[in-house]
Amino acid sequence: MTSRDMIEDVIDDWDQQISSENVVKRDISDQVLSSSILEEITVIRGVRRAGKTFILYGLKKQLGGVYLNFEDERLVDMRVSDMDKVLDAVVSRGTRYLYLDEVQSLSGWEKFAHRTLRKVKIFVTGSNSKLLTSSYSKALTGRTKSFEVHPLSYPEFLRFRGSGPDTRTFLDYMRTGGFPRIVMTGDIALAKEYFDRIIYRDITSNSKITDVEALRSIALYLLSNVGKEFSYRSLSSVSGLKHEDTVKSYVLALKDAYLIDVLKKFHPSLKVQQSYGKKAYGADPAFIALGKRRDLDLGRVLENIIFLHLRKKGFDVYYYKNAHEMDFMVCQGLRPLRAVSVTLESGDPMTMKREHSQLEHYVQKMNVPIELVSVYPLEVPEGIDHRLAHRYLME
Repeated sequence: MTSRDMIEDVIDDWDQQISSENVVKRDISDQVLSSSILEEITVIRGVRRAGKTFILYGLKKQLGGVYLNFEDERLVDMRVSDMDKVLDAVVSRGTRYLYLDEVQSLSGWEKFAHRTLRKVKIFVTGSNSKLLTSSYSKALTGRTKSFEVHPLSYPEFLRFRGSGPDTRTFLDYMRTGGFPRIVMTGDIALAKEYFDRIIYRDITSNSKITDVEALRSIALYLLSNVGKEFSYRSLSSVSGLKHEDTVKSYVLALKDAYLIDVLKKFHPSLKVQQSYGKKAYGADPAFIALGKRRDLDLGRVLENIIFLHLRKKGFDVYYYKNAHEMDFMVCQGLRPLRAVSVTLESGDPMTMKREHSQLEHYVQKMNVPIELVSVYPLEVPEGIDHRLAHRYLME
């Protein structure tokens, strides 16, 4: 139990801190703000440290209201029964907005949210995609408006840095990634702290994972091999886990925590898709450097960035492979819209020849536009739309 006075003190402290913060607008900020007129609970989900908290800060600066962060150690003994004291604080301050940050730390929060749905406008954040899948939260089905927040895109990175789009700033983005704190401080070492927090707290405290080190081994392997095919059988040998179903559940846990995303091979049959290998991509380029490779493969980093860009645009994305391989097939459902190939550079004539052969194969085979995205200018076959990455990502 947490006293009314403690709750009031915590609210006042956060009021002072938020008022002094400089909040940089995110691309998704206006969409989240527009949900403030809705009765539904606004749910903001995404990987840890992607900027969910600062989106709440921005809302509070614009709308006013009461903010609580449930990772504040002063609220460690708080129970859902104490939330009526929070409701009283909202009413006494003459507002109707309530922001609950990392709300998954408060067991049963959904009960309170359901009961007060028409009394206050509630915004919640969480670091797990299953924030709304508990037995309690089923009562909120159809009563939420959800948004996903990702680390900074390249345009947002430029906004935070006060820079313009060019090859130099894009290479900086490739090495730094998009976690706001890392972008602002340049402290790449923070990525390891985020990774460990996700593995040892976010996942293990909210799932049935029993072998944490196996989970960590799988995560590091996949981050070391972004854009490469894997199977659950191959991950068994990496992790020491004996059963493929267990491995699959561990990969799903990594995905639910937004640490990785999994890309399927394109096939017109959904059933056949399930039997093919998969590819994994990291939530942010900063995580790729944590993998167990001596040198960072910037080509893989570029591919990861383009994948994140396509996914954020809301497309259905697959990879395509037969005798040749295409990095991404962008679809509407299972209808191909365009193909996207990614390469860092090709100074080697043999590498460029192979790249040309693959692209020409798809020009002849598929009746869709084909884009080639690279960091540096290249000569490409006729019929290929060549784009430089720093311009492609600004669209």
